[in-house]
Amino acid sequence: MRPLVACAALVVLAGCGFPSIGGADQDEIDDAAAQTCAEVRSGIAAFNERKYTATIDHFVKAKPFAKRYAELSDEKKADDLLEAVEYYANLPADEYREAFASSRQFQKYKEITLGQCETGTSA
Repeated sequence: MRPLVACAALVVLAGCGFPSIGGADQDEIDDAAAQTCAEVRSGIAAFNERKYTATIDHFVKAKPFAKRYAELSDEKKADDLLEAVEYYANLPADEYREAFASSRQFQKYKEITLGQCETGTSA
């Protein structure tokens, strides 16, 4: 009977706020979001200076952080940010200016990146 009680106690303790094995804690999620947003903000700054190749470089650097963020977080906003980062990383430099002026996708992802990574915030 004692092994059953010990097992039941472990089950109760497992549900009382201890992190699950393999589960992400909020600090990990926040760090991944912050790393993503740091590169996103740098990419936006490069875009504003019309340095489109540098813009792409920053979004390419942001991809692994954004993937990690999306893997760790259950929130849709993490998946949305990954999608936006991938869009900007894969957009050819010579298409940035026209896409900015006329692409609905560009505008959609602009809202996501600016909304989640505005200056002074991480996500």
